[in-house]
Amino acid sequence: MNKIRAHKFVREYALAILLFLVWFLYIFVLARYELWRYVGVSHMKPLFADLHAVLSAIQCHSRGLNVFETNPCDVAGRVHVYGSLWLHLGAVGLGAAHLFTKGFLVDVAFMAISVLLVKPTSKAEFAKCCLIVLSPAVTLGVERANNDLIIFSLIATSAILITQKTRLAQVCGLFIIYMSALLKFYPSILFAAVLLSARRNTKELVLMTALSLGLAALWLATNFNELLLVKDLVPKPIDYFATGLRAMWVYVGRPYPWVLTLSPTWLLAGFMALITVGAASIACRLKAIHVQSDRSTFNYALFIFGLAILFITYTINSNYDYRWVFFIFTMPWLFDIKKSEPDNKFLSCLVNLAIICAAITMWTEALRANSVFGIFNINVFFNIGRSTFSIELFQQFLKEIAAWGLFIVLFAFAIKTFPKK
Repeated sequence: MNKIRAHKFVREYALAILLFLVWFLYIFVLARYELWRYVGVSHMKPLFADLHAVLSAIQCHSRGLNVFETNPCDVAGRVHVYGSLWLHLGAVGLGAAHLFTKGFLVDVAFMAISVLLVKPTSKAEFAKCCLIVLSPAVTLGVERANNDLIIFSLIATSAILITQKTRLAQVCGLFIIYMSALLKFYPSILFAAVLLSARRNTKELVLMTALSLGLAALWLATNFNELLLVKDLVPKPIDYFATGLRAMWVYVGRPYPWVLTLSPTWLLAGFMALITVGAASIACRLKAIHVQSDRSTFNYALFIFGLAILFITYTINSNYDYRWVFFIFTMPWLFDIKKSEPDNKFLSCLVNLAIICAAITMWTEALRANSVFGIFNINVFFNIGRSTFSIELFQQFLKEIAAWGLFIVLFAFAIKTFPKK
């Protein structure tokens, strides 16, 4: 019986297993032969440098230092810019020792969870999954063993629990979101997103709303001062390996300085209006989408979680590219949508457009690193007299425009697949 079950599992998850093996081999080759820069990844030493920053902060905190001000335990002297819950993990023995082992486990857990979530069932889905997971944006997070990968794993677990029928599981799922928000601040958006993420009756919705509001209030009350402290310490990258609304504003402002004289509020308003009008226009052209799959409730919850995190972090700041790992959350639902109406060419094109926009955003750094755009003399929109600089700005501009297009399509799908009950 066990052999039959094992054979059934392997057959059902054959492409997912193959995806993991291809992904693992890809990372191994990049690390073994120091090829990071050729795929647009900025390598730091030691390997798993971002995890080292957190673990070193834990180590210095245990010595009584204020790691929000100084962190000599980190090889680059980086101060701690996350929630203080990380620092208390030293009480359970977590520290800077055995960095490679810990980074390896973080990466393998992230990769395993990712392939189980997307679970490709065709060659086309497998190819699209490879396009995303092998991208420089995801690879940057893996190379650094960034703590976003830990948050990714926690939130995936939370989505599993919240979409269960038992109230205990749902409460545990919300508690994981609360703990994630203590580690990094952006998961707090899920206190609101969770209310849209699962199809449930009115009684359960009221209960989830009350619990979400209660945990959100508790999180804000106990972390408000820390939030004010960290908000000025968190990096706000605007050059390579960065993405976000603020980055777009700076890119356009370089050749056209007058743009920087405008209020950021106008940029935000224009961006929100564009996304709203674009998504609504596409949604109006789409017929009702009815997804029928064994994992539809879970995949929809995962989709809402991924979209909420990507959109809020993109809108309020600029982030390093590895934040795009959360696009993986949206892929199972995109696959489900396409399967729901295989003969609907417009729907199929929109799903493909979302994947293409994500790929452009997540692969641009590889194109820059290999000077792909350098074969063209691009000096039109960014006409500032230096062709190389113009090309670089064009690449970053293209990267952000693709992200805007992605958000429009994802929100259109969110509107058309919103549960009616």
